[in-house]
Amino acid sequence: MGILTVDEFHPMAGGNFQIIIDEQPAVEIRLSEIRAQQVRDFPGKLREPFSLFFEGGQGVFCPQGNYRLRHAASGWEAEMFIVPVGEVPDGGYRYQAVFN
Repeated sequence: MGILTVDEFHPMAGGNFQIIIDEQPAVEIRLSEIRAQQVRDFPGKLREPFSLFFEGGQGVFCPQGNYRLRHAASGWEAEMFIVPVGEVPDGGYRYQAVFN
């Protein structure tokens, strides 16, 4: 797999993902927001930076770390470092993955 870009995620916006954790049941999350950033070119720049925001269901919390995420509809998978950034109104958590 090459370098992930924001364009790969636009078709998956609003879609459901699963966090795969070894032998445990998958954790369901939804890609709720994609936030692209424009920065000036610099030596070694490989892509435009962007962030993905996911929302998880009530009562499930994943601490920050590297996780394998699978898009539920297509089966697409990638490993990402996600960080919990707050709670959502239904009692679940919001997570962010940053790509620089």
